[in-house]
Amino acid sequence: MTLLWAGSYTDTMGGFSRGISAVRLAEKGLQFAGFGAVTSSPSFLIHSSVPGVIYAVDEANGRVEAFHRKGKSTTLAPMGGQATSGREPCHLAATPEWLYAANYRTGQVDVFPLDGEGRIGELNQSIQLSGKGPKPEQDGPHPHSTLAFGDTAIIADLGSDRVHVYRWSDGALALESSLELPAGTGPRDFAVSPTAGKVYLVGELGGSIFALGGGRNLQVVKSGGSGASPGDHAAGLVIDGTGRFLYTALRGSNRIVAIDATTLEPIADLPSGGDVPRGLCIVGNLLLVANQSSGTIAAFQLDAQTGVPMMVGTPLFIDSPTCLLADFS
Repeated sequence: MTLLWAGSYTDTMGGFSRGISAVRLAEKGLQFAGFGAVTSSPSFLIHSSVPGVIYAVDEANGRVEAFHRKGKSTTLAPMGGQATSGREPCHLAATPEWLYAANYRTGQVDVFPLDGEGRIGELNQSIQLSGKGPKPEQDGPHPHSTLAFGDTAIIADLGSDRVHVYRWSDGALALESSLELPAGTGPRDFAVSPTAGKVYLVGELGGSIFALGGGRNLQVVKSGGSGASPGDHAAGLVIDGTGRFLYTALRGSNRIVAIDATTLEPIADLPSGGDVPRGLCIVGNLLLVANQSSGTIAAFQLDAQTGVPMMVGTPLFIDSPTCLLADFS
């Protein structure tokens, strides 16, 4: 049996949840297992490299928080956190040494040290981005996600249509290069292939899909589209365990889209099982989708040969879900 943590919006961000929900993925489908932690608007969750520790944003109050799972229970114990330097942190990334928080509203990426138990230390560095794009959502820098590994941090800035590559040097991150994407792309989320280490990126404002490469001088290797309709905003990007298929969600038309990872062309799309699909998670041969506004988590079985999803079971009703994190510990 797999346990999922569901991040959410609480009343501090106009949502209806109480915090981080525990959801069991059992033979009979998805089951609500109570609240792991009652906390303000934990809209994004990630694992620490320390077993049992997870990190959450408090998007409403500008904080990052750490929690520890008590054994095999569905309870999360708070470990403390830190204030971010900006407003509306919407994404986290972690290495064993550092936690990266993207402050969407005010355009900074904060870097916090992590100790051996996974606790978050005081702010080490705040990177202020700049620039804007042609669409109303791009009135200034809006970092949406960070991909962190080794001595490198890659930042997707939805506001400026740029992806920035930073490297650690003398105890701080320094800008090494920037990749400019087509105007109005709105770079949002990364996915990394489990088989070849390829990096993919989805643009929120047009549903474009990019394969990135080139090492220190990041380049677009290939680009494609998700078949987004006018008014759609793409959210989330995940890749299956074979590295052959990508999946994204389209808020607006409320669809999930399967994409061939080689051609970057859509191969299937279908209703997301709710309203405003946002968080995506793959567990085995299942794609799980958190539909924020309808308050549902839907499950889709993935065909191993074609990658085409098919809804299975009945969506689970759960308040204002925004993010899903599988816990195999």
